[in-house]
Amino acid sequence: MNLKYKPWCIALFLLLCGAGYLRAQDVTVRSGFFKDSLRVGDVTGYYLTARYPSKLNILFPDSAFNFAPFEYDHKKYFPTETEGGKSYDSVVYYLSTFEIDRLQTLSLPVFQLNPRDCVTYASASDTILFTSLVPELPDTLSIQNLPLKVSIAHQDVPKAFNYVVLLIVVGVLLVLSVIGWFVFGKRILKHYRLKRLQQAHQKFLEAYTPHVDALRATFSAPTTERALSQWKKYMEQLEARPFTKLTTREIARLENNEALGKTLHAVDGAIYGHDTAVVDSLETLKTIAGQRFSKKLEEVKHG
Repeated sequence: MNLKYKPWCIALFLLLCGAGYLRAQDVTVRSGFFKDSLRVGDVTGYYLTARYPSKLNILFPDSAFNFAPFEYDHKKYFPTETEGGKSYDSVVYYLSTFEIDRLQTLSLPVFQLNPRDCVTYASASDTILFTSLVPELPDTLSIQNLPLKVSIAHQDVPKAFNYVVLLIVVGVLLVLSVIGWFVFGKRILKHYRLKRLQQAHQKFLEAYTPHVDALRATFSAPTTERALSQWKKYMEQLEARPFTKLTTREIARLENNEALGKTLHAVDGAIYGHDTAVVDSLETLKTIAGQRFSKKLEEVKHG
């Protein structure tokens, strides 16, 4: 089921809603579902708002955030409103669920980005009711309700299967497989890993490059965010490190790479500060991914 909301209706609802909130250091966070129930696979809106002193740098969760038990579909930004030294930001996340728990709860945070750390402000939890499409069935049926069929027609009885022959064939194949694995197993495994690395890198390029090309023509914060998310997911798969769950500062510290940290900060500035000069930074991330890919290939080839 697709949800369609008029932008002005959503904005008005976000301003007037009275869902649970948390206030700390003049940062007020509110969130909640637009509906009180949903069915499996349906998409529902979940709003997240923050009112805070305009001098603070407040970040909202992006598409790589863990929305469990819900699945992220897309989101809609609303322009920042500033008045009297206070700023107001709001985002609507469109989520779906494939869990069957009767009550499903969600609380999303906002993050205050400081020079040396990051402060988290969590919103109050909101609960939505899961509506089942299939009625509950009894575990057993009485004998009177069992569908019985009576037939006196001739029934062919299958011949007994020759399990001795089957065991001999399986044994021979197993022995041949074991011999083949000892002789060619390492080479086959290496070829398989190289193939997977190459396919994953090609898939990354096919997903990442169109975003960069689009930004060359017209800057877009959502497109920039999607490109960064693609890069993090690929690096997480390639390096077996939790890039999608780390902040820019944490990634730079983990990689011990100041240049990478500056590049990621530049991309963050484009997403949240609308700095349109982001193409060079994204190309740098693409180059870093290519270098890591080449290094991994060499490790597998000579491993």
